[in-house]
Amino acid sequence: MAPDTKNGDHFVVIPVANVDKVSMNAIRYSKLFRGAIVAVHVLLNPSCRKEIESQWKLQNIDIPLLILESSNGSIIESLTTYVDGIRSGRKDSVITILLPVLITLKWWHRYLHGQTAR
Repeated sequence: MAPDTKNGDHFVVIPVANVDKVSMNAIRYSKLFRGAIVAVHVLLNPSCRKEIESQWKLQNIDIPLLILESSNGSIIESLTTYVDGIRSGRKDSVITILLPVLITLKWWHRYLHGQTAR
């Protein structure tokens, strides 16, 4: 059964590790949905904050980037806390989490790329 978005808001959350082709494709796809779109980067290394912010500005991306800090190195826990915050504030909302994933041509190509999505 498809979710009913008539009575509530719709949020699209895109976890992004880097500003790359995979993330950009996910952002383009997210615009097919109605509702608010936000990209979320979970910061595992505080010294990388300025780098991800400058990459985001350089690409001139028209959706907001929210940077969450992870105190224990967990991407899932930080993202879950953020999504739970949206859900607790808006009970009738529908939340779509759009995961950018690189599909490789050969099975061994996936070992040449980061495994953050896993």
